Amino acid sequence: MESMHDLETLTLDNLSVSEIRADHFLSSVDSVSIDSISTSHHADVSYNDMPEFRDKLIIREKSFRQQFANLYFVRLVEMRPVVLMAAQKRWNVTSQERTTDEPHAIKHVDRILDVKSGETCYVIGTVYMDMQFKPNILDDVTKEHWDIAPSPRSKYCSDDDKVFLEDESGRIILTGEKLKQEIIVTGVIMAVLGKENAEGEFEVYDVCFAGLPNQAKSIQKSIDDDKYIALICGLKVGENASALPLQMMIEYLTGEIGSLSEQNFSSKIARIIIAGNSLPEVKIMDDDRKQKKYGYDGSMYNAELCLELDDIIDELCSTVPVDLMPGNNDPTNSSLPQQPIIPNLLPKANQHSTFHSVTNPYWCELDGVVFLGTSGQTIDDIYKYVSSEDRLKFAERTLHWRHIAPTAPDTLWCYPFQDVDPFIMSQAPHIYFISNQKEFATSTIEGPDKQRTRIILLPSFAETGVVVLVNLKNLKCHPIFFSSLN
Repeated sequence: MESMHDLETLTLDNLSVSEIRADHFLSSVDSVSIDSISTSHHADVSYNDMPEFRDKLIIREKSFRQQFANLYFVRLVEMRPVVLMAAQKRWNVTSQERTTDEPHAIKHVDRILDVKSGETCYVIGTVYMDMQFKPNILDDVTKEHWDIAPSPRSKYCSDDDKVFLEDESGRIILTGEKLKQEIIVTGVIMAVLGKENAEGEFEVYDVCFAGLPNQAKSIQKSIDDDKYIALICGLKVGENASALPLQMMIEYLTGEIGSLSEQNFSSKIARIIIAGNSLPEVKIMDDDRKQKKYGYDGSMYNAELCLELDDIIDELCSTVPVDLMPGNNDPTNSSLPQQPIIPNLLPKANQHSTFHSVTNPYWCELDGVVFLGTSGQTIDDIYKYVSSEDRLKFAERTLHWRHIAPTAPDTLWCYPFQDVDPFIMSQAPHIYFISNQKEFATSTIEGPDKQRTRIILLPSFAETGVVVLVNLKNLKCHPIFFSSLN
């Protein structure tokens, strides 16, 4: 990346990118009177927490007696009509282009067990990946008896993996070169076109997914109506990294520092979404494995970090609304959907009407622009079970699959829902962000019915100093890099 100084702006893949250094702010303070540096009024946006999605993600009565199989059943029942419609649209065209040797339309078989050998057809079901390296609970138990446990793998896929498609009637193994060209994981609902061969395997000619869901039309904005939403993740409050970029970021977002033009720009920031991992990861030390008194070890919890996070959010909420999503490191349940961090842990922040502790995943609508975000676990889990390294592509695939977390509950821990799958996308968001990724990246995906979604991979602030501003007017991104004097 090219060198950037102060607020010099350059174009990187059509994005406006800025770097803000501590020495720039020091010079700004010299040139602006202290009286002129005050908290400016921030832009207002309408806020809708989208209860049609929120209520499905809130777990009001917890019970773990039920089986996870019900979640797969609900997913298949709800997604099958959508995938069938997409398959009919895709392969009815194909049937008209077939040669005179095969004049008949392609047949849809309702149940996998009804597939007949040698007959070209298509069938719909749930993908299951049989992977020899996929971890299981028995391996975790046996590790306790090993002198030296094997190193964890970054990926669990191999050339020997088998792909199955299953429904209520049974399952069939899929084969064919077409499968190698696709990114698929366990839990995806898809249709496959092909025929059963002599070995009893279904040779796949083509695949079809649900495709992008419908999208609500965003409200047309005035040409001068720039309003920004700040996306931040991975604050990791209390880590031994320099606290200067964090304080710079806070004062910049609240409009307390910078030149007058910079304060004017920051006043257009209408909301902040903190997307997980606000606290650092708990590191297991050797003495953490000692026997715990009454089953509890207070050294695993540091209340000071929550108090420090509370002070940060309290300062931000004094000028701009803040939504706080939990992540892997934060004090809430670890399974998806992660529930809002309870008010007792953030007493100062919860005194503000501008503070919202929300779920992960999180849906909201801001001035007619629909946001969907996760704290990163969904894409991190998909990464482990496919050979590709392209995380943007994984995010795009989840939109086409219409599912936020297809690998749950197989390899991604989630609550055993019975009557609903809250991770199904019944609506395409305008902004789809995945936080706590290794680096910033973005792309735009468009659908056949004029759907348009901006995908954003958001890196940890503690590791990169990056905050991403999203312009509600045109959905463009403006990454800002906060760096220390060093």
